[in-house]
Amino acid sequence: MKVRCLKCETVYNVPDSKIPEKGAYVRCIKCNSRFFLKKKSQTKIDPQEKQEDTQKDCQRICKNCERKIGRLETPHVHNSYIICSECYQKLKTSVGKEKISANSRENHKTKSQKDTGAKSVSGFRSYGLMNSFFSLFSKDLAIDLGTANTLVYMKRKGIVLDEPSVIALYTDNRMERRILAVGKDAKKMLGKTPANIKAIRPMRDGVIADFEAAGAMLKHFIRKARDGATFFRPRVIIAIPFGITPVEKRAVRQAAQQAGAREVFLIEEPMAAAIGANLAVTEPRCNMVVDIGGGTTEVAVISLAGIVSSKSLRVAGDKMDDAIIRYLKKKYNFIIGEKTAEKIKQTIGNAYPEAKISEVMEVKGWDLLLGKPRIFSVDSEEIREAIFDQINAILETIKLVLDRTPQELASDVVKSGIVLTGGVALLKNLDKFLSEETGLPITIADNPLSTVAIGSGKALDSIELLDKVIIS
Repeated sequence: MKVRCLKCETVYNVPDSKIPEKGAYVRCIKCNSRFFLKKKSQTKIDPQEKQEDTQKDCQRICKNCERKIGRLETPHVHNSYIICSECYQKLKTSVGKEKISANSRENHKTKSQKDTGAKSVSGFRSYGLMNSFFSLFSKDLAIDLGTANTLVYMKRKGIVLDEPSVIALYTDNRMERRILAVGKDAKKMLGKTPANIKAIRPMRDGVIADFEAAGAMLKHFIRKARDGATFFRPRVIIAIPFGITPVEKRAVRQAAQQAGAREVFLIEEPMAAAIGANLAVTEPRCNMVVDIGGGTTEVAVISLAGIVSSKSLRVAGDKMDDAIIRYLKKKYNFIIGEKTAEKIKQTIGNAYPEAKISEVMEVKGWDLLLGKPRIFSVDSEEIREAIFDQINAILETIKLVLDRTPQELASDVVKSGIVLTGGVALLKNLDKFLSEETGLPITIADNPLSTVAIGSGKALDSIELLDKVIIS
């Protein structure tokens, strides 16, 4: 006779001779469930008649769980024997789940076969139909989260935001902080705020120094760049220094996610600078980039979409400003602020002596000897002397990276030279100084201030390039 399992509905062909007259409990080989089995002559009962007899006899027992079926409980017939309502519902649920699970496995198998050609980024992202749909409507962003300035590149639009990385926070009587200004408005407040207002730079040396302030600043910039909220959250790629720690990487990623990013990718600043400078980073030849920003100097040799040799130096524009402040204080007992030092560096700062008369600039500050504010004149030769240590440190880093570069690639540098990017690349005669000391041709990128942001945006526009250059 044919017997069907209660749970998995597997059909077995059992000879009548092996079934006792009184029946016996059997166990399914497939699902390991236990049920009662009787001979066909004894169990061949009409289901409707069996239900009526069971309702009359309240002492009938469920053959599955051996529980007495109550007077008010409706019995059910399965495989020609009586089971209680509870076992019947469990049977329906388990069978339904197995069918759903089987269908899900089949659908997953079919979907995986269809998506075998889909590209993935670092093993955690698949470019399927849904991601393609989101990409059509979301305003994806590339962000150069710099120590001095933050630039935002929007897909298919270019640079849409360029503001200082400064945020002003107001502290109320309950000691709760709220945002007062961000960007250009906050930079105007540097050094001019009362005790309950602080204008700070949440980025220091290329990494996040104040996580809460950096997240709020990044959220403001993303909203401003996207021109209000939209339904689809953007993908965001952020340029980070080469030598930062995993903890610092995680802080940048979490800040972007809290700011509303759908997906966050990280790209190293020298790689983004090389892409933004239109260098052939995917070809087997040397591309040497020196990116000098506000907090870090990134020196890297790039070949085949990877960094062959690199070094990150936390000496850049901010250290030069501090050096100018210390120089004037030590030599002339004259104190100036950070903004004044930055203005001096941009106006008359130079890295290589010139034969012509040096430039002079008048600045306002505090005279420690007189104990009052006054106007003081500084010339370019003094500023060059003040920032000499920082420029020399950058030069030594370039020589160190060249020394670590394989000979085949180092020979290419003689032909292709070094590309300068970053804000400090605009320092007067810096290219002449580096060329004189290294003996290599030095080229300044077309847009040194926005090269990293443009390169990050180009990587975001190209899926194949993004897959090669992003870091985990």
